[in-house]
Amino acid sequence: MPPSPVPDAEPTRASAESANPDGTCRRDGRPLRSSEPPLTPMPPPGRMPVGSRMRAIARDRGYLRVGIATDAPPAGLMNWRTLRLEGFDVGIARAVAAAIFGAERVDDHVQFRAVTTSEREDLLRSGMVDMLVATMTITCERKRQVRFSDVYYESTLRLLVRENAGFRGIADLVGRPVCSSAGSTSSEKLARLPAPGPRPVTRARLADCLVALQHGDVDAIAGDDVLLAGLAAQDPYTTVLGPSAFGADFEAGGRLDEPYGIAMPITGDTAGDDEFVAFVNGVLREIMLDGTWSRLYDEWLRPGLRVPGRPPLLDGGRP
Repeated sequence: MPPSPVPDAEPTRASAESANPDGTCRRDGRPLRSSEPPLTPMPPPGRMPVGSRMRAIARDRGYLRVGIATDAPPAGLMNWRTLRLEGFDVGIARAVAAAIFGAERVDDHVQFRAVTTSEREDLLRSGMVDMLVATMTITCERKRQVRFSDVYYESTLRLLVRENAGFRGIADLVGRPVCSSAGSTSSEKLARLPAPGPRPVTRARLADCLVALQHGDVDAIAGDDVLLAGLAAQDPYTTVLGPSAFGADFEAGGRLDEPYGIAMPITGDTAGDDEFVAFVNGVLREIMLDGTWSRLYDEWLRPGLRVPGRPPLLDGGRP
């Protein structure tokens, strides 16, 4: 599954005329991938700035609360042998916690909460988590409801079908049931496909879509490349179709793009929100430059995607 071309670097604040007035989207309707500039210099672990949200997390509570999709391998999954959460997103979350508390015994300073796709924004608004690292695609609408970090992974939309079923693309699935997880960008994109198109079906979790595919209740699954690679690893009789499955116009228009960001709440304290986002962006910058991101990619994503990975920062992101 070769990755789709990475979009050009985002407009900065100096070129705000290319963005919508609310700062969520570009004029072409695609979301801005960048947010606050990374915090510089970054405070050392254990010495968070006085009055900052990071200091409140470290001193007042003693742990970072993170929402994680725990049934979405290889992004997030529970290892039932070790009773420890694993996956690419889990590694990203631990890096943020380590930047606040230090790398030693970092799991003592993270409280993970399992989330489903449809409940992510509500969980942030409720104040029950400090952030979501849960395969959450940055979109214009979501940027009006939550704060996002810069992109930490450039995912793309794909189709999973039964091997030898004869389906080569979306055109072969006209009128047929295609499954996606409720509340996902995949389900929204399926619903917006021009007629005649497939019949959209949603399930609470993408894993439920795999069960539906195995039982013959649906003919395909639409989802992010990472998640579909995880499903394909569970069922050797399935295969993931490349970007051409959606058609050249769909691919060229950027509608395959699924840029992942860490989501944080809008609290009403704009300065505090800005600083927290800037801190998280500083962590992402550091792990993309020091090799941590690449190690996480090679461990969790490369076995399923089967292509080398490059941090978004090195492909046109913020330096």
